[in-house]
Parts: sequence; structure tokens; C-alpha cells
Amino acid sequence: MKMEFSEAGYAIGSDEWDDNIPDNWDDSIPDKWDNNILDTFKVFPSATKPQKGGLHLFADYDFTATYQMEEEKFPAHIIRKEDMKLKDVVKEHVLPFLPAKSLMKFRAVSKEWDKWIGGPLLTYQQSFLCQSLSGYFYQDTKMGWDPTFISLDHSASGVPNPALHFLPEKVKILSSCNGLLLCQGWEKYYVCNPATQDWKMLPLPQYYHGAEPAVVLAFEPSLRNIEVYYHVICAFPLLGQPIIGFEIYSSESNSWKCSSAYCTELENPSLVGGGLYMKGVAYYETTSNEVLAFAVKDELPAIISLPTMLVGRHGSLTQMEGELCYITAYNETGNVFLIDIYQGMEMSLKRSVSVNLGPNRSYTQECEVLPCVNSDAVVICVGSFIYLYHPREQKVERTMTSSGAIGYGRKFLPYINSLVTLH
Repeated sequence: MKMEFSEAGYAIGSDEWDDNIPDNWDDSIPDKWDNNILDTFKVFPSATKPQKGGLHLFADYDFTATYQMEEEKFPAHIIRKEDMKLKDVVKEHVLPFLPAKSLMKFRAVSKEWDKWIGGPLLTYQQSFLCQSLSGYFYQDTKMGWDPTFISLDHSASGVPNPALHFLPEKVKILSSCNGLLLCQGWEKYYVCNPATQDWKMLPLPQYYHGAEPAVVLAFEPSLRNIEVYYHVICAFPLLGQPIIGFEIYSSESNSWKCSSAYCTELENPSLVGGGLYMKGVAYYETTSNEVLAFAVKDELPAIISLPTMLVGRHGSLTQMEGELCYITAYNETGNVFLIDIYQGMEMSLKRSVSVNLGPNRSYTQECEVLPCVNSDAVVICVGSFIYLYHPREQKVERTMTSSGAIGYGRKFLPYINSLVTLH
């Protein structure tokens, strides 16, 4: 199988965002900047043209009040404005698709752009229009290390303080969802946006969630979620009983409540850390061959059976092309890895493929499938490298991690570089 192999740049550590603008800045940008601005945005193809997993994902939202996107044309009301400059089109209809780090750079274009990027309207638009996977927060909780951020595109995506030292205490990251992180300190939970360093401390829950709580952060940016409401769902076993209960935090009420729903159908009610949230459902992996699903709005639990794994196979719940998947990977020989993709609520095998991840070696190596969001890629960590395999294009990309052996305590959480504001 012939595949294209490329190596992406990487960064681990702090990014410096310089938002300073000279006091004597001339707001009148020369007309010749129009072409320069267009050239600048060529490095962001997803911002200038629809991509796979891009605009079609917004079909569920009502954009008629703001945009009329038909046949990849600009909105009609823009076309009628013959005197509208390209820089204004870019400002209003390209910037919302860019990750947070890129937007911070473009604040230096002019005072007008600085005001627009720092305003609530763009922040609101960018939170649901920019949905591409930016990278991973990595933390080894067993070693007690601070979090680090592994960017998949250092020039475009990043955070100013990946160790989250802006929080009032040292934390471990439990869950990530659409630009927000859920963290746990000594006793408290925190929800924060690492791109803006905005954070909120949650009130104490009513029940004891344990030292390694099974919690999921649920946040869905949309035109209907103007107030940026989110939920935290904790699934916890009742003491001495094979029953799973659920406690839910709502940012709208700023309070916890215990759900009346219980799950008694798990073979082994032992849950594995944080989980995955997508399309209104929180998913938790268990120590048995099952996944616990919980519909947040209706508070309904369900059980999903996973395929039986052979010894040495490692899998992970992930989101791929908008669908729930369970993906396993196994190093067959040398640099050849077998990838199995199971999809849907029945978790039936949809694809099995052998992939050459390189470089050539004479020994096998343990690997780990990483959770992924809003992407068509399978993400695999092997040693000190993260590989992104794109099944459709049969292409492999590689970036470097902070190294370290695969094992208990090491966690990768997918992250979207968003400007979403906490209330």
C-alpha cells in the first residue's frame, strides 16, 4: 500500500502571544494590503474553502440570520456591496474559522481588527465555526507532571500557558470538550479555557466522586447556546452495590443534582477515568468489555458492547467523521500496524487495514490509539511520536510528543483551540 508520509512541526511548552498594538497605529490600511491578506490566509486552507468535516457539519444549525452559504459563494448581501474591500470580507467571514492562536496574531493588523477579534460577536462565532482538532493536552498523573500541549500545527494553534498555572492550584485534566477543559484540584473541579485563561471553580458535588472520577465535560457551541451553558456528568458506583449513579452539574443553575436514573446492567461497574461526549451523549469506558452511555438531556443510561480484544490489542473510543467509533491498533511486525475501526452502536467492524507508520525497525513496539474529535484521522501514539493516519487519502502524518512509556497515568485529551467565553 503506497502512502504519502510527511512530518509536521511540533511544540511542547509555552507560546508567547504578543497582543500589543502601537498607540500611533494608522487605522487606514492601504488598499494594497487586500492581496497580501489573501496570501496570508493561504496557509489556512480550511478557512478559505469548505473542507471534509467542515461546513457540512453545520447543517443542523440555522445560519439564515447571518449567512446565506450556497454553492460555495459569498453571501448575497456582500456581493451587493461593490465597495466592500477584501480585508473586510476576510475580517467578517474568514476569521471565525481560524484557531485562537492565529486570531491573536491578527489582532496586530490594525486597531479595527484588534477590536473585532476581542469582541463578543467574533468570540461567539468562532466557538462553533472553528471545530478542527488542534492538538492534545498531555499529562502523566502518575508522575505528578504538569500538563503540556502538543500542537498539530504550531504556527496556527497553541495556548499561552499549557501547564495551566493560571488556576489557583495544581490540577490534573479530566475531560476536554470543544475548547473547554475540566480539571480537578485537591477537592475542587475547575472548568477553563486554556486559550483565554478564563476559568471557573465549580461548587462541591453532593456525592463523593473518588480520586479518579469518571467525569465527562459536555459543551456544544451553537447558535442556540449563546450563554455558553455546559454540563459535567459524573458516573459513580454506589458503595457496596453493583449500581452506577449519575450526578450532573449545570452551569445554567451553577449547581449539582443527582439523576433519578441508575445503571444496573454492567457486568463490572468499574469505570475508567474520564470519557467522551458527542451529540448529546456521554460515553464511559469500563474495565469490562462494555461502554456506558448516558443521554444527558433525557438522563437515560445504556450499555454498548465492545468487540472482543485479543491480547496485546489496545483500543479507544473516538469520534471519526461525526460517528462514534472504537479503534484498535496493533504492531504486527517492524513498522507495520494493523488498525481495526468499529463503528455505530452495534460496534461492527467497518474497516481493517495494515499501515506502514515508519521508520523501519526490526522490533515491534507498543502503541496507543488516542481519542479524536471532528476529524477523519486515526491517531496513534508510538513511543515519542504521534501518527495521524487518514484512511481516505491513505496518508500518514507524524508529530513528536514529550516522550515517555505508554502506561497507567499517561493521558492524552483532544483539544480545539477556541475563544469560547465562560460565564
